[in-house]
Amino acid sequence: MSVTSLPINPDAGGRPLRPTAARVLDCLTEGNEHHGADRELAGNLKRVAPWLPSSVMVNRRHATRVVRYLAGAAGYRQFLDLGCGLPYANETDQTLHTHGAALSVRNDVCTVYVDNDPGVCAHANTELAAHEGTLAVQADVTDIDRLLTMPQVTKVLDLSHPVAVLAHDLLPWIDDDAAFDLACGLHRRLPPGSALSVTHASTETSRSEAMLALREAYGGAGIAFRPRSRGHIRALLGQWHMETPGVVPTELWGVGYGRYAQTIPSGPDTFSGTYAAITTNPTARSSRQE
Repeated sequence: MSVTSLPINPDAGGRPLRPTAARVLDCLTEGNEHHGADRELAGNLKRVAPWLPSSVMVNRRHATRVVRYLAGAAGYRQFLDLGCGLPYANETDQTLHTHGAALSVRNDVCTVYVDNDPGVCAHANTELAAHEGTLAVQADVTDIDRLLTMPQVTKVLDLSHPVAVLAHDLLPWIDDDAAFDLACGLHRRLPPGSALSVTHASTETSRSEAMLALREAYGGAGIAFRPRSRGHIRALLGQWHMETPGVVPTELWGVGYGRYAQTIPSGPDTFSGTYAAITTNPTARSSRQE
């Protein structure tokens, strides 16, 4: 089952009767790819967490900085974006999707976008995979062995060289066992020197009370949403080596990273309610593809 969707029964007009996390997120960011059920849930979410649209933008700016850091200072040219979601509405230089953010640093990157939602993949193939060196595939991100052996994936990604994996806002939609197996499977299948970047809704930030209310609101719509503690997030990452500064509030990740730096938060709209981390398999980090 998709991490961004539920089984959907359309109404007489072909519109889905149940919301999906991807379309709700699109609604929260003033996109156009959502339906009545998605708008209803988005409204419920904003009532319990009025800051949620700002949080989404904090996380998108973070994703852009992380990809630029990974493609630049860290030297990665291969990206695997798991649970990629719908293309950004109103994309800007500070909120680029993965391939665009990497291209802003180097011109030899390749990117594979993965989602199990057919609607997401249709849009990704149209808008995100329109450039040479990109691919969007519909696959179950929790079945890493199958994903990394798909011929179309191995045609784009050279798995003998390190890959930077993005699992941004992905693990909260997966249960503990599947999330742990996903992290372990990536560590086992990817070559030494690969990286895993994670963002994750948390129960331990200044937004913790509202985060629990969001969990209830999603649950009422039939979507399992699992914000987790910092320690829980770290445990799910299994064998991966935690890079500096560790698991930190997303709005604080990258302070002091020079051209990739995050500025110190200046107001309530800069707080995300999420944690972020970059982990690596350091066994042979010098093998990173240049």
